[in-house]
Amino acid sequence: MAPETDERPPHGPPGADGSWWALGLSVAVVAVLVTGWPLLDAALPDTEPVPSGRTLQVGSSQEVEARFTLRQDGWDLHSGTSTAERVYHFSRGPAELTLTTVTPTTAVPPTAPELWRGLDRTLRARDGSARLGAPDTTTAQDGTRGLTGTLTSDTESGTAVLYPSPDGRFAVSMTLAGRDATRADLAAVDDVLTSITFHQEDV
Repeated sequence: MAPETDERPPHGPPGADGSWWALGLSVAVVAVLVTGWPLLDAALPDTEPVPSGRTLQVGSSQEVEARFTLRQDGWDLHSGTSTAERVYHFSRGPAELTLTTVTPTTAVPPTAPELWRGLDRTLRARDGSARLGAPDTTTAQDGTRGLTGTLTSDTESGTAVLYPSPDGRFAVSMTLAGRDATRADLAAVDDVLTSITFHQEDV
């Protein structure tokens, strides 16, 4: 009779004890996360509707705060390319509105014409064919005076406005255009270009 030993039968084929099954499940989960999240992210909308009457803060200094109100329904905020109080991108049908806050770094605040020339250079840097026309004066909702002029490029045309803050510490620029927008489309929503107010902050 053969002597007894403590040897146990060798392990079965890989996966017989469930270890490989667990590993395979882990790999599958990782694969789903790696491939699924980009698809989910792409599927999520990067716009959100903005109801009429909504007010956004679009710039501030120690003494002044600028606010912007969309008076009409139908506008969408492009959250993926917008940064609170710095850059806002909106669209309403074919019309596109871009609002940008500029903070000068010079000790002496630049004049409105200097800011206008700076806006022209900025737009040309983004699109070499973009041009601003000679500015005329305009008035914001609260009576703040600014500049306005035509905006043209090889692909679109529209209007630009620029409002220096009353204390000269920042400025708000807006462009209203759109590749497929007609003059009628832009005229229907051009009231947004005056929908800005500057408020004295409590200090």
